[in-house]
Amino acid sequence: MAILRLTLTAFSVAPFGSSPPTRTFTNTLHIPRPQRRQTSTRAESRCDVPLFTASPFTGDLIPIDDTTAIEPVDRRPHEQRVEAPRSARRLNHAFQHLYRHSDPRWDDNDWNDREWANDAEFCMNAGRLFAASIASNSTTAAQPTNQRAAFSAIHYLTTYGGYSLEDIQNMYAAFPPLFEIDVKRHLRPKMRFLKDCMKGEIHLLSEKNADVCSRRVLHPRLRAVLPAGFFGARFERTIAPRHAFLVHAGLPYGRDLWDTVGGQTRSLFEEFLFMHRKPKQFAAMCNAWRSKYTSTNIDGCLPFTSQQIVAFDKLFQRGMLSAARNDTAYVFPDELDGKRSNGKSIDAASLMTTANVTSAQIIRYLIQHGANPYEEDVRGASLFHWAAGSGNLQALNELVTCCNQLGLDRMSTNDTKHAGSGHLINPGFHAALLWKASRDDATPFHWAAAGSGPKEFGIGGHVSICKYLLALCKVDACTFISEKTLINAKTKDGNTILMWAAWSQSLDVVKFLVRNRADSTTCNRNGCSVAHWAASGGNLSVCKYLAEIAKVDFSVENFAGNTPLSHAVAYQRVEVVKWLKEELRVEDKGGVAADLAMDFVNWADSGLGLIGEEQEIDRRKVFDLFKDWTLEMGEEN
Repeated sequence: MAILRLTLTAFSVAPFGSSPPTRTFTNTLHIPRPQRRQTSTRAESRCDVPLFTASPFTGDLIPIDDTTAIEPVDRRPHEQRVEAPRSARRLNHAFQHLYRHSDPRWDDNDWNDREWANDAEFCMNAGRLFAASIASNSTTAAQPTNQRAAFSAIHYLTTYGGYSLEDIQNMYAAFPPLFEIDVKRHLRPKMRFLKDCMKGEIHLLSEKNADVCSRRVLHPRLRAVLPAGFFGARFERTIAPRHAFLVHAGLPYGRDLWDTVGGQTRSLFEEFLFMHRKPKQFAAMCNAWRSKYTSTNIDGCLPFTSQQIVAFDKLFQRGMLSAARNDTAYVFPDELDGKRSNGKSIDAASLMTTANVTSAQIIRYLIQHGANPYEEDVRGASLFHWAAGSGNLQALNELVTCCNQLGLDRMSTNDTKHAGSGHLINPGFHAALLWKASRDDATPFHWAAAGSGPKEFGIGGHVSICKYLLALCKVDACTFISEKTLINAKTKDGNTILMWAAWSQSLDVVKFLVRNRADSTTCNRNGCSVAHWAASGGNLSVCKYLAEIAKVDFSVENFAGNTPLSHAVAYQRVEVVKWLKEELRVEDKGGVAADLAMDFVNWADSGLGLIGEEQEIDRRKVFDLFKDWTLEMGEEN
């Protein structure tokens, strides 16, 4: 910490990160004291110059001794000061979560860990159970256990699982970590899986009214075969993907696992839980089940392999976002092989082939196992946007179909305040056609026209997706939006779908939009027309089509006085600049485009701009076009 010496004049300590000190306030200020009698003692001579330091918390002056160690001043902005390393930012991990979102189909949406606090009888009984369980278990008796977490687990299991206190005590004896499990992250998703996906719930009728369902709990037969360790298993990593594989393979799943006896002593569900962890064991179980419980002729069928199991797990664990944009080629590039549990490797390009599954099927299985089809990424874009932008028609159609079958709108699944409110008819149609990204109000149609990848945007539109979205407007059940309104949707900045298609160099999409009455005369909030966007994109065929067929004016200026010629120069679109100058003879009013081309060349020559060699060549070609054009215009005059 800097040492401050004070003057007699009044002052205030400058805050950290302020402007550099001036002469009147320097890093070292001195307080002159009254002249003292000279002494030969070392202690008194040291007191002639008292040292002070400014407190970083209050700004007060604190006298310090010469021998006191001075700590350095932390001059970083406050938002950058942390006491410990920050946790990793999990940007889009919500797409991998199962049964963690709000849904009116589930009766435990509003559960919280204080729900039991006002129930005196429960607290007394749970306290007795907690004390008896801890005392009876020698391995945990000496370890501190969070009583609030234990009470929350006990309350949730009794209320929504239908377990008695005696059952919970037996479960704790078999699985001591039961009282330490977080309800919202672990117990509740697994309970929902058992009730929804495994069809293991029954309705308890109200004591006051026999026609009213008071709550839904686990079926007694399911509770009887369910081991306590299930609630501590890795649900999203192993149980859910392995159960989804049973669905994919046409083997017994869901209620058939716990409501059917597969042997003398245990049910199929117990066998599944025992065999599901290791790929080889699980593959052997699946082969045995196919020969025993299915009517399929297995003579010509290939057996299930551990490689197929692991490949399916990888695709399932990636979640909804990965399946919607079908990004396995990006996640597992060809030069990097995906490691397998048996030490061998499998080419990433054949991941889908090895698992024998499509991205649309993965989406269906994820929704069946509790994934949220209305999840948004960190920028407010939905799965419908990503599927449309990546050109994944099968995945987009699967999302629409599943949402229509569920009958749940996105307001009821994403917001607990709206849970249970009125549902839309065919909500999948609404999401695919009307959903606007929270960042810019772009619709899935915008993304389909521009095209997107996992790490890039504007890579080229998909006319098949555009045709599909426009065809949804013609469905009898889709009466809430017209084709013309859909195709002329705008973002917050006023950018139309045709603008994005022209910018992304998608000629087939541009033709489709123009043929279906897309407005080519509108401008955005900056005054830029579709001509500005097409010139910025740099596709000469798109520009010619707009000029010749759609009769778009390429000489119009935006509110800043820039023409499409200026935009073409700014993005080094050599062919478009040449076409605008030589064929359309667009006038460069005020020499704005010419000056811009010269500035780019001078900037490159100065060495200030870090540009590639190809980009520098394009800038010089654009500049040469203006030099030639100036000479030509001078000769004509």
